[in-house]
Parts: sequence; C-alpha cells; structure tokens
Amino acid sequence: MLDLNKLCKVTLNNANLRNKNGGHIKTDTRSMLKHTATEVIEAMEAYTAYTYEMDNFQKPHFESELADIICCCLIIAGKENIDIEKAILGCIEKNRKRAEGVGDKL
Repeated sequence: MLDLNKLCKVTLNNANLRNKNGGHIKTDTRSMLKHTATEVIEAMEAYTAYTYEMDNFQKPHFESELADIICCCLIIAGKENIDIEKAILGCIEKNRKRAEGVGDKL
C-alpha cells in the first residue's frame, strides 16, 4: 500500500528541487491549484483522444495526466501540512453516507 503522506513530502521535495535546478516550479498553494487546473484540462484532452479517437496509444498519456493531477494534490497537501490519508478517508465516508441516502446531500 502507498503511504500518501510520505508521498506528499516526496512530491514537494521533488518540486522544490526542480525549482532549485531552474524548473520554475511554483509550489505555493495558489500557483499549484492553478497548475492542477491545467493538468485537468490536459487529462481531458488526453481522455478525448483515447476514447473518441479510439486510440489505445493515448491511454498511457491519459494515465500520465491523471497521475500529474494526483501529484499536484500531493504537493499541495505537503505544502499545507495536510494529512491527505485522513482527508481522503473522510471524503470516502462522506460519499458513502450520501450514497446510502443519509449524508448531507445525494
């Protein structure tokens, strides 16, 4: 099983090192949220190529873009000292309750 909280530190350290080496990676939360939005758009484009063009060679590209989104979220969680595992488990529980009709909304 992956240790997501450890990955937060790893991804943040990698981003900081890239920046130190001239990569121009802004790790402040606002910049990372904007970058994440860009990654979502890129994932949508890759998914479109994969599904609508029936191009199986595009699946790895789509997978890579999804991973970019997740890594962006891990960097943000690392920067903000968020226990991402706890946050994800809370989200899963919230959505379980909603699915069972006992949550705050359907």
